[in-house]
Amino acid sequence: MHLRAAHRAAQAPATLPGAEQIRTLASPASDFGRASPIGGSLLAALLLAACAGDLPFEPPATSPLIVTADPPSAEERYCAWYAHARTDVLYFGQAAFWSAFRTGGDDPLADLEAEGPQLVGRFDLSGLRLLPPLDVSAPGSRSGVWDVHAHPNGRVYFTTFYEHMGWVDPRSGEVRRLEALGDGLNEIAGGPGDELLVTRYAGPEGANGSVLRLSPEGEVVAELPLEPPPGFRVAPKTVAFDPLRREIWVTTDLLAEDGSAPRRDAYVLALDGRELRRIAHPELQFVVFAADGRGARAEVDDRKLWLVRIEPGAPDARLLLDDRFAPGLDFVQDLTLTEEGLVATRWGGAVHVVGRDDRILPLQLPRLEPEGLYYTAVLAGGHVCATYCGGVRVVCEPIGGSASGPDARPAVAEAARLPVTAARLPVAGAARLPVAETAQPLR
Repeated sequence: MHLRAAHRAAQAPATLPGAEQIRTLASPASDFGRASPIGGSLLAALLLAACAGDLPFEPPATSPLIVTADPPSAEERYCAWYAHARTDVLYFGQAAFWSAFRTGGDDPLADLEAEGPQLVGRFDLSGLRLLPPLDVSAPGSRSGVWDVHAHPNGRVYFTTFYEHMGWVDPRSGEVRRLEALGDGLNEIAGGPGDELLVTRYAGPEGANGSVLRLSPEGEVVAELPLEPPPGFRVAPKTVAFDPLRREIWVTTDLLAEDGSAPRRDAYVLALDGRELRRIAHPELQFVVFAADGRGARAEVDDRKLWLVRIEPGAPDARLLLDDRFAPGLDFVQDLTLTEEGLVATRWGGAVHVVGRDDRILPLQLPRLEPEGLYYTAVLAGGHVCATYCGGVRVVCEPIGGSASGPDARPAVAEAARLPVTAARLPVAGAARLPVAETAQPLR
């Protein structure tokens, strides 16, 4: 049954794919400090809402370029979500999930109470301006757009989680819904050849999730179920394809059936779905690969945030980004790759620009609202531009150089001295925002 229809039929909320998993992760037994459903973003909202009275918050003394779209709806407050750039345009999801979640008493289904538009935002990275969004709304749509993927074929694929996935052609405006795929679809990445990989965070009736291999037309090449350890259910989040090793990487939430703290194991699969290995430690928060085989992983080991940079034909480089990382207050929400290097985006606006020579330029974007969070940052000429979930906003910070320029600092090898926390370094924007002490309790 379509999720919107199921909601209208007043079925038990736990029967909706993902709802029970989200509630489980929002429960006191879930260990907020490690929970990170739906690519980590739910925990961000929960923590930021719960801690709004505890975390230091001040509007920035001076502002970078902050571009705000007109509100998509008078009934709900939308915000900018995951983004993907292609040919100087940053495409991003727009959804009212978090504002509805908070105003609805932490109900993950609150966004389904009101009809609203489904929009794919567009930001011109060369002109640093918003373009008119792409309207992908279905009749009576209620769930917003969560993730987007700008495919080399020119289409932009999108998920809505509680409703159907689809694609839009920005050139013609044509929109196609892939209703046969069902609901609960979450994050998208490029797969083998021209395929797409999509995670199904939860199956019907709260069943274990899976990874879909899709053709560009939305046909299912294969659906790869994930096998949880005994006593757990598995809900996959981020997915990435390693084109050199022909492997699929998946981050997950492992939800304990006895209500104890969830785990964050990562899975590495063969293309036929065979589990090649499982990584329980360190915690893998995000993983990405480019078509040429370059890649990166964000890993958390106790209070240290590491970036593992992967270059074809070279040993993996493990770079220390933060030696005072707070797993309960922060999360690596996205990694984006460019020819020059990569960008790591964290909830609270800490951004790490890493060059191909492993030099790191740390930035701190402003925290504009107590409950706001950053999703995806990309390089745009002399700026870093990031989608911000606090209204529909894109925030652009001048970087005054590059990750190999005079403002950059050398990466610190694993055995070398610990660096100063990146967010506290005197670089552009860093002094504008008080950073929460990592020892601060959650409540």
